[in-house]
Parts: sequence; C-alpha cells; structure tokens
Amino acid sequence: MVFRYFYYILFYFVVSIPAFGQVTSSPIIWQNANNKSATIKLDNDTYYLTDYYYTYGLEIKLILPVFNHTPLSPIFPKVSKSSNLIGCISIAQRLYTPKNIRDTLVQFNDRPFAATLELDHTLLSYNTRSGIEFLSRVQIGVIGPIAGGERFHRKIHEWIKSPDPKGWDYQIANDIILNYDLFLNYPLIYKSSYKIATTGSVHAGTLFDDIGVGLNFAAGKDQFVKKNLSIGSRKASNKKLKIYFSGDAFLKLVLYNATLQGGLFSNNDPYVLKYSEISKLVFSANATLGLLWKGIALSYTHYFLTKEFDMGTNHNYGSFTLSIYF
Repeated sequence: MVFRYFYYILFYFVVSIPAFGQVTSSPIIWQNANNKSATIKLDNDTYYLTDYYYTYGLEIKLILPVFNHTPLSPIFPKVSKSSNLIGCISIAQRLYTPKNIRDTLVQFNDRPFAATLELDHTLLSYNTRSGIEFLSRVQIGVIGPIAGGERFHRKIHEWIKSPDPKGWDYQIANDIILNYDLFLNYPLIYKSSYKIATTGSVHAGTLFDDIGVGLNFAAGKDQFVKKNLSIGSRKASNKKLKIYFSGDAFLKLVLYNATLQGGLFSNNDPYVLKYSEISKLVFSANATLGLLWKGIALSYTHYFLTKEFDMGTNHNYGSFTLSIYF
C-alpha cells in the first residue's frame, strides 16, 4: 500500500488547518493572536445549497499560555529562541459523504462516507519584526463509526426535516489518527496594514500525507503592528470596529488521504478509493472577511478546491468563526 500514513488559519483568530483535515485552506497563521481566547468554528457546504464531499465540520479551540509549554514542545520548531509562542488545544469532528446520500447502495466512483474525531495540540512560533511564522500541530483521534458521524448527520437532518442520509453502513472502518503537520509563513511584503507571504506545508501521518506551497494576502488597519500587542485583546479593540480581509491560494501534492483511501491499519473498509483514483495535485483558494470589536471576533470564509479524485468535481463550502478574547 503506497504512502499510507487550516485552515487556512484566520490571521488573528486561532489555530485551525487545514486543514485543516479536509479543511483546504492554506496554512497561513494568524498574526498577533491573543494568548487567551476561545473559538468555535462551523464548516458547512449547505451555505451553497450542496450536501456532499466535505459537508460538515465543528471545531472548538482554546488558547491559553499554559499550552505554550507542554511535553510535546520539544518536537515543535521555533522561529528563534526569543520568538513569541501561542499554544492551542482543539477538538474537531468532520464529516464526508458522496454526492448521493439517499441511496442505500455503495456509491462507486464517488467519495466514501467518512467521519473523523480528533484532539489537536498546536503551537505557533512567530517573530513580530520579520513576520516569519512556524506552526506545528499534532493530531490524535479516530476515523470511522467510532467518530460518531452517522448519528450526528442523521440527527441534524431530522432536526431540519431533510431526507435521511443513507449509506453510512459503508463508511470507512475504524482506525487511528496520528498526524504531525508543519506550516511556514514567510513574508514577501510586511507592512503595518497588509502582508503578502509565501507559504509551505507538510502533513505526515495516518490521516493525510501531502506537501504544498502557496501565497497569502491579508489586510487590515494596524493588523501587523510590529510589537507584542495582541490584536484580539480587549485593550487593542475596545474603541473601534476593525475589519480585516485575507485571501490565499494553495497547491498541494497529495500522497495519501485516509478520508478517501481508508485508514492505515484497517483492511476491512466496505468501500474506498485506490491511490490511482485520487487527484495527485489539488488546488484550493479562500477568502475571509472578519470583524473585531471589544474582544469579540466574527468571520466568514469561503473555500474552493478542485476535485480530489478522478470522478469528482470542484467543491465550495463556507465557515463561520466566532472568537472571544479574555
């Protein structure tokens, strides 16, 4: 078996990525994020009247200084010994389906049903003078029925009186998620109100294996002030409403995707795609509009990605993010 091993991360919110997982945003790191915040992020494609592929994601994140130094810290690279650190713990559930979710039969030549549940530890190391950022992440979790995707998906459809999603009997089997991800943000232009940067990423583990490169643009008044004043803090945002925008484009070389090919250790998946059937190059782009006022931040991100497998199609989904800084 060959190569079996976010998110755009909003520049002033919290760590995400990703996607991450299916999260197809490039790994741009938020700048000057506050050291204490709580965030909830909701991904869904129903915003665009679709209900397939990466169809739902819920992530809850907590940033606290205590997460800056943990037993995993030695494996997280730093920009320098004096670089600023921001640690995050998050829990996330994500659901994937084929286009036809009403049929009780296997949807051959389409994406398999899959669900993931993971606990992530992320550390951002950044230099406010140069704007260089390293983000490293360890993902631990499960893929398969144990992730609870079927029950949640059906309950949501019951609440909104939508047709019951069939086909979860053929979802990817239970397996372990253990991934190590690295992201780099290297500024080409670094001003107080806007930033243009090159980005790079590596994912390695049992969930995703890929490498990627991209470009990011972010703008907002005083967004990249070169001092340690957290843009998300109440002190920095208690006077005026701040508006921020960012966009990026990313191209990745896919070596392995467990949500398409099944887990690394399981051999009893009812249906998966072969490596020869998945797209080796996937392009993604996104644009974010964010508002910040009195320690509360709200943003919406539109995501686009090209097809992930031979018989697939391009996909769009959106993400609402709410952060509270304290």
